[in-house]
Amino acid sequence: MRARRFFGLLFVGISLVWAGPLVAQAPKPTVHERGKVLYVKHCAFCHGMDGRANTPVGRLLKPPPRDFADPIEMARVTVDRIYRAIKEGIPGTAMAAWEDVLTELEIGDLIDYIHGLAPRAGAALSPEELSIEIGRRLYKQSCVVCHGEDGRANTEPAKVLDPRPRKFADPVEMARVDDGRMYLAIKLGIHGTAMAGWEHLLGPAEIIDVMRYIRTLVQPLPAGMTQADLDIAVGKQIYGKHCVACHGTKGNGQSVLGRTLVPRPRDFTHRAQMAALSDATMAQVILFGKPGTAMAPWRGILNKEDVRRVILFIRRNFQGAS
Repeated sequence: MRARRFFGLLFVGISLVWAGPLVAQAPKPTVHERGKVLYVKHCAFCHGMDGRANTPVGRLLKPPPRDFADPIEMARVTVDRIYRAIKEGIPGTAMAAWEDVLTELEIGDLIDYIHGLAPRAGAALSPEELSIEIGRRLYKQSCVVCHGEDGRANTEPAKVLDPRPRKFADPVEMARVDDGRMYLAIKLGIHGTAMAGWEHLLGPAEIIDVMRYIRTLVQPLPAGMTQADLDIAVGKQIYGKHCVACHGTKGNGQSVLGRTLVPRPRDFTHRAQMAALSDATMAQVILFGKPGTAMAPWRGILNKEDVRRVILFIRRNFQGAS
């Protein structure tokens, strides 16, 4: 009887010894808790504990660290983009690559925590309003130095650049800038100018946001100017930039360069020849050039709308003398 009691007490004691650690064992940290620990250790120094990037270091960096607590700014930041930024870094910024420090699961924990720093984005804005607001912020951060807050490109840096930055506020100048040209200019830059490519800093959606905002800077046509007048004005600009060197200011080919060419450039003032020359033939020659002459192809530099407008200018401006 005593033996049974002894072994019974021994069994209860052993059970309590094993049960103690099981009861006292702490629960595993959640994704949020794991992400917070990593964020505090690796990210808060620049981005701030609250994600607003308002730290002594963050205020010194150009471009500044992303504000994770701003729902507008975070509206375009996808999971994939945050993943690549953490893993590979972002060229041209202080954001270094962390792939040798963080594991894939740790990057995942960080992403989940970062996404929780901002409330739901743009609840009071329509999709277009949200896009334009994002574009305004990106423009102010990256474009205003050269192009100006109002898009007139009258800033001090702009005054010393050659060629000068584009004037987004000028409706005549912007008439040539279709969506394709603008997108590629922002993404890849423009060779031979101060316009650098932004494809490593802006995603496709953000480039479109900037484009939408830039369109809001374009001023209305001057009083009394019709769409036809605009076409002529744009055609005049194109002619002055690309055609005048050979065809001359009077359109008769009597330029310094034109007089040295064999065969001579076409004389746009010759009524009979111009009457026999259709717009379609002129467009073909402008786009693809004319073999055996100095007339080079302008396809890739001028689009079909450019060609239409420069032909219109030539017809209207040089219709007089034969």
